Parts: sequence; C-alpha cells; structure tokens
Amino acid sequence: MVSVEELIGNLLLRHNCVIVPTFGGFVAKRVPAVIDPDKGIMHPPGKALLFNRQLINNDGLLTAEFASQNSIDYTTAAGIINQLVDSWNDQLKTGARVAIDRVGFLYFDQEKNVCFEQDRFFNLLLESYGLGKVHFMPVEDAPVTLIEEDKLSKSVPKIIEHPALKARSNAWKYVAAACFLPIAFYSYWIPAKTNVLQSGMISAKDFNPFHKTTPGKYKAEKLDSEIQNLNLEDLKPNIKVSEKGTFEFDAGLKFPIELPEEMVTPQATIRPENELPCQLIVGCFGSDSNVENMLAQLHAQGIEGYVYDVSNGLKRVSAGGSSSNDELRNRQNELNTKGIKGWIFSTK
Repeated sequence: MVSVEELIGNLLLRHNCVIVPTFGGFVAKRVPAVIDPDKGIMHPPGKALLFNRQLINNDGLLTAEFASQNSIDYTTAAGIINQLVDSWNDQLKTGARVAIDRVGFLYFDQEKNVCFEQDRFFNLLLESYGLGKVHFMPVEDAPVTLIEEDKLSKSVPKIIEHPALKARSNAWKYVAAACFLPIAFYSYWIPAKTNVLQSGMISAKDFNPFHKTTPGKYKAEKLDSEIQNLNLEDLKPNIKVSEKGTFEFDAGLKFPIELPEEMVTPQATIRPENELPCQLIVGCFGSDSNVENMLAQLHAQGIEGYVYDVSNGLKRVSAGGSSSNDELRNRQNELNTKGIKGWIFSTK
C-alpha cells in the first residue's frame, strides 16, 4: 500500500501545491541555481517548499491520488487521510517531529506554531533530477600544472597549450562546402532548365544535368480498310441524339456535340401543366444540382416545390401557385422567416 507521505513527495514533483485536508498545504516555488563562491559550490535549480497552515480545504488532489494508487474508493481514502492527520496532531502535541519522506519534517515551536523544515538532500524539480552539487575551485587557488617556465627567463611563466587544441581540424568547412554547392546548383538548375514550375511535377531525370529531353515522334497509322471505306450516309439511321447532348452509335461510341437550346430536355422535373397565373418563385438556376438542392430545402419545410418554367437557360423554381397575389403573400412571409427568399411572379 502506498503511504500518504510517499504520495505527497510524488505529487510535489508534478505540482506546485499539495493540500493535506484539515491539516495544511505544501506550496512549492522554483528557485534558480545558486553559486557559493566562498565554499566553491554550485547548487542546481530546485524547488523551495513552504508550509501554509491555512490551506485546509480539500482540493481532492491527494485524496484522489491515494484512492487511485491503492485501488480503493474515494470515501475510504478520505477516512484514512483523516486518521493520519489526527495521528500527526497527536505527535506534534507531544513535542515529536512529523517526518515526510523527501519533503521535510514538521514540529511545534515554543509558541505552539507549526514550523516546517525542508529536506535539503532531495531535489523536487524534475528538470534537475539526478543533478547534485558541483564543486569548483577559484583560478587563483588552482595549482599550476600546465605552466612551464621559460628557459631564458625564470620569472616569466609560459602556459603550455593543451594537446587537444592542436588537433583542431578544418574538415567541417569542406563538409559544409560539399553540402552547400549541390544545393546552390540545383536551386538554379531545376527552375531554369526544367519544366517543374509549369507542370508541378518533378522526376529523377530533372536532377541529371546531362539528360536531354527530346521531343516525341509520332507515326501515323493506316486506318483499317473497312473504316476507310465507311460511308457516312449509312451511319445516319444508326445515330441517336441523347438528352445529354451526345451522338451515340450502335457500337457504343459517343462523342459530345452542341445542340440548340430548343432540343435540350431539362434534367429537372418541369410541370408545364400548372398554369396558375401567380407563382411564388424562390430561385432561378442554370445547374440541375442547384435546382435539386432548392427542391430538397423546400421539401424539408413541408412544401412541394417544382420547376415552373425555363427561360434563357435558367430554371425557375416555384414554391406554389395561386390565382391571386394575396394568397401567396402569407407563404412568402413564412418562407422569409425560414431564410428562403422569394418573389411573386404574375402573368396577369
């Protein structure tokens, strides 16, 4: 079973405030690295902890974590924590210290105030995990081990250069040049000597400066004698004009043609039988898909719409007809409230 003391230390690694219900809260604050030049010690960054006796309201963090880690319900976990708090209070009243692993210990001072002292041997900052104190020595106190006295002058010391400094190489300059030259060359070659910008496609041949693109050569094939001797007059009875504006042969060969407007049959359903003089028009469309969308929108509102007529290639969609304008105004107002704008078209 994971103890409450262990969970407090774990939670302070991930949070800056952990409250023990009815007892108090531990508040963490990040502190930077500290250098002590007198002792020659550098402390890594960490967290400074404070204990606030006024933070007693249960925020649920510690209780929920204790219940999850020990696979018990929340109420049972809260009861265990309350028993632990009573035990801590009893220890403090007797003058004993309450030690919390990796956090510190609590005690009463002479005025019966709760005091807290942080554990200085454990770093609660995850970014500094594993870092310890770094000891250093001032330059003036360092022993001279790499100094050789000048043979001509005993009073002038000479610093011997470390052998590793002599091993510096300029190889990185050649590596950088070897990487930069191809990039610079192809940044000019590909846009200027290939059609990448026009076609939007690039191939491996575009990276070969010695590759030459030759124009394609096409050879005319002789037509089959049966096709060459085909009489177009014989094909006329077999040619059919479809509603989509294509010629269709018996063999299944189709090719598009441009038909006069009077020969084109509209795709949408047209009701020429409805000859009421007043129509509530809700749109004129040249595309069948737009017509179908408008009819579907009317159908969703409970209105049976239809294509009233076709004028100049545009199909007028009606939301209903009537013999007078007054009968259509109520429907027009109703559609306006639903976001469908329309107008009354009258042939009177």
